[in-house]
Amino acid sequence: MDQDTELFVQAFWVKVREVIRPEIDFAVSALRKAGHEANVSTQEYSPIPDRLPAHVGPSVTLSAHPPGASEGIAHPAIEFHGDVKKQTVEVRTPAGKAKSYELAALESREVKTELDGWMAKLTTASPA
Repeated sequence: MDQDTELFVQAFWVKVREVIRPEIDFAVSALRKAGHEANVSTQEYSPIPDRLPAHVGPSVTLSAHPPGASEGIAHPAIEFHGDVKKQTVEVRTPAGKAKSYELAALESREVKTELDGWMAKLTTASPA
């Protein structure tokens, strides 16, 4: 891994720890209080693509399973992906929405806005 990539990956995980993860943890708590199952996963950076359906950048993903939803359906998820080539954080949702932020400019306000928008769609799509 070259030095620029290594520095970006380290900075991404610092941003996750200090900004993204606290907002995700708050969202997990809110989802669980609303009866959803919520889980967080991470993927480390690898310069060699693996067989996972994603990509090679580091990422943190929040997935939710709405109450009453069938076990076989895909879980709605929101992913904060470190785009190593562009040196940005891309926020991806299952609806195909993706928005990029400069790593240094991504703050709690933007993370909260992204999570709130995703959760609003999740809760309106949940079975009653």
